[in-house]
Amino acid sequence: MSQSGTGTFPVRVNGKLAEELGTSRLTVEVSVPATIQDILDEISSSHPESTGTILEAIPFASGNHRGTAEEIQPGQEITLLMPAAGG
Repeated sequence: MSQSGTGTFPVRVNGKLAEELGTSRLTVEVSVPATIQDILDEISSSHPESTGTILEAIPFASGNHRGTAEEIQPGQEITLLMPAAGG
């Protein structure tokens, strides 16, 4: 935990979410301890037009699928993957 009580998290996004945000990489700062939901809430707050898309994203932390209540550590990379349909 940092002295200020906040942590910085690198976030990668793809697909429709990357298009809406205009980037595939973000840096998000939230209070720690933090959960993936805290990261999603912060991104939604900064990009309210993309809230619906953010809710569709599948979260991963350090390469492993995680639930939104999962606690994460500052510096841990979060990836939000958009579901894809195929035939």
